[in-house]
Amino acid sequence: MKAFVGAKIFTGERWLKDGALIVEEGKIAKVLMRKRIPRGAVVINLDGMYVTPGLVDAHSHIGMVEKGAGKDYADLNESSNPITPDVRAIDAFYPDDPAIEEARKSGITTVYITPGSSNPIAGLGSIVKLKRGNLRDMIIKERAGLKLSFGENPKATYGNSGKKPITRMAIAALIREAFYKAKVYCNKRRGKERDFEQEALCLALRKKIPVRAHAHRKDDILTALRIAEEFGLDIVIEHCTEGHLAKEEIKEYKNLKGCVNGPLLYFPWKVELKNLDFENPAILSRKGIKVAIMSDHPFTPAKYLMLYAALAHKRGMDEIEALKSVTKNPAELIGVGKKVGTLEPGKDADFVIWSSHPFEIKSQVIEVYIEGKKIA
Repeated sequence: MKAFVGAKIFTGERWLKDGALIVEEGKIAKVLMRKRIPRGAVVINLDGMYVTPGLVDAHSHIGMVEKGAGKDYADLNESSNPITPDVRAIDAFYPDDPAIEEARKSGITTVYITPGSSNPIAGLGSIVKLKRGNLRDMIIKERAGLKLSFGENPKATYGNSGKKPITRMAIAALIREAFYKAKVYCNKRRGKERDFEQEALCLALRKKIPVRAHAHRKDDILTALRIAEEFGLDIVIEHCTEGHLAKEEIKEYKNLKGCVNGPLLYFPWKVELKNLDFENPAILSRKGIKVAIMSDHPFTPAKYLMLYAALAHKRGMDEIEALKSVTKNPAELIGVGKKVGTLEPGKDADFVIWSSHPFEIKSQVIEVYIEGKKIA
């Protein structure tokens, strides 16, 4: 048993001054005041430092686009067909991507990796812990969410092909058609042969996984929500760039789990990004919508994830909510909130030690732990 004592500890819900984080067998045993340290614990003094849960990046392509390797090593988009629900992000994940070590050293311990946004139905996202060693030990869940894409990216990919989708109408039509066919398959399948495309769609239809809908513009956000309501799908809006323009409508949808906002430190190079603003997370959060902040690595580097949260706080997001946007909220939105995201007894001992408040520009990551083991 180890007791990390003397730091100011963010539990995932609140700050605890002069706290003690008790770790035993890779799990959080207790979080309490320093004066109540259990007898026999090995004490690690963190006076003047800060502790947070390990950071969770809820939307990343890390390991799928290898740092410095060029476009031939970018395996984001299977753009041979607009409907590819069967492909899995984990099958394109390279655990020795140098960016992963950078992410570890910046405090990121869990990531949701996802296919890109070229296809209306792009494939299955996966969840990995950024442990060292065997890939098998890194994987938390291979099929954790189904990526849908609306707006400019599918249009740009297929616009000159002479086949669907050329318009937003066709993007929505293809998604509806795929889910309708899968609904029939889910209800009637009794055959011997497996159809992996249909099975992936059935996971979403049966609410075993959410759909993760790439949607920047207000109209695309609302189209995604209508389709989710039509088929009874749990949904997370990815990017949600114009979410602040649709906050009233967004709040009404009962199947919405939340929004994964970003990348925020980004140049608005296409029309659907023109309203990009760090104030967006604050507006959505104040409306009672659960918000996580993404890196969308490599489009903005994962290693600056805490900086993106700090800048959201600068633009009006409550400090606790901004910290939750890269810890508790993303863990819940990707479906691993019972394991990580907060420093609660029984959860994995994934945590970060900071030299000062993590929102301070000079704050340094001192150490990073996954399941009680120092990894950076």
